[in-house]
Amino acid sequence: MNEKPLFTIGIASYNYANYIKRLLSSIKEQTFKDYEILISDDFSTDNSLQVINEFIEENPDICVRLIVAEKNEGLVANKNKLIENCKGKYLMLCDADDWMSKDCLAEMAQKIEIENPDRVISQVAHIDQNNNILQIEYIPSNQTKWGWNLHHGSVYKTDILKENNIFIKQMPDDVYLTVDFAQHSSKLSIIHKTLYYWLVHTDSEGRKKINFNETYVQATFCEVLKHVTKIIDDLDSSNIKEQRDIQELKLVRLKLYYFYILFVFQNETYKDKIKYYNQLHSCMNDLDKNYMQTQCLSKNSEIVLREYPMKAIRLCTLLEKIHLMKLGLFGYHLITRFKYFDQ
Repeated sequence: MNEKPLFTIGIASYNYANYIKRLLSSIKEQTFKDYEILISDDFSTDNSLQVINEFIEENPDICVRLIVAEKNEGLVANKNKLIENCKGKYLMLCDADDWMSKDCLAEMAQKIEIENPDRVISQVAHIDQNNNILQIEYIPSNQTKWGWNLHHGSVYKTDILKENNIFIKQMPDDVYLTVDFAQHSSKLSIIHKTLYYWLVHTDSEGRKKINFNETYVQATFCEVLKHVTKIIDDLDSSNIKEQRDIQELKLVRLKLYYFYILFVFQNETYKDKIKYYNQLHSCMNDLDKNYMQTQCLSKNSEIVLREYPMKAIRLCTLLEKIHLMKLGLFGYHLITRFKYFDQ
C-alpha cells in the first residue's frame, strides 16, 4: 500500500459493538483497495474494542490504525481526531452503524481520477433497523457545494481540511464541517448512484437522549444559524459568483431553521415547540429581518432543492408571512402524534 493512500476511512466509535463489524466488513469487501481504516474509539464501555481488535487480527493485510481515548471526550473531539490523524488524500467520515456498497470507493476513485474534485458526494440510502429503505437522497444534477445534508458517504480532500485548519466546531457536526469546507473549496463531483447506507434509528433514541432547554437551543441551533450568517456576510455581494453562493447559503440557513422547528423538536410538547419556535424565530429576525424574502424561494430560481423540502420551506415561509405558523405547528403536532414523519 502507498504511504499516502487515496482514502482514509475514518470511523468514530463509541459503544457500537453491535454495528461496527458490519461497517468493517463492507470496507473489507471494497473492490478498490488503496485505503486505510482509521478508528477513533471514545472510551467505549461495551465490547467495541474487542470487535475491532478481532477484525485487525483477522485481516493483517488491511491497514487499520486505532486511537483509543483514555476518557470519554464526546463525538466532536472523537471525529476531530480522525481529521487530525488522516493520512489519505481524501477523508470519508463514517458513523460506526453505517455501511457502504462494495463499489463505493471504486466509484469515488474513478471520479477523482477524471475530475480531481475537492469533494465527492453520492446518493445515500436511509435505512431502518430492519434494513428497510426509508428513503434515498437523490441529488439534483446542479447541486452546489453548500449542501449540508449530503455529508454522509462523501469524501473531502485532506489538504483543504488541513491547510485551512478545518475541524468540527461543535454539534451538529455535519453542518459545521460541510459549510466550512465549502467556504475553502470550489469543485464538487456528484455520483448519481446509491453507494452509502445511513442507519436511522426510527425509535428516535438519539432525540430522546437530549434534554432540550432554551440554553441548549441558543448554544446549539442559534449558533449554527449565526455561523452560516457570518459566512454569508464574509462573501462579496458585488462578485457575481459569490452572489450565487450567498443565495445558496441563505437557502441552507432557511432549511436548517425549518428543519429544527419541524423535525428536531418533533417529540416535544406543543408548548415547548412554540417556545423553541419563538426563540429561533427571534434569532432569525436578529440575523436577517428579510430572511423570508430569500430569492431562491422563487419558482424561477436556478437553485434547486429536492421537491419535498422546497415545498415544505415555501409552505412554512407562507405561514410565517401571514402569521399562522403557530397554528400550522399545532396541526403538525397533532399529525405527528399518530404518524411518524421522516424528512
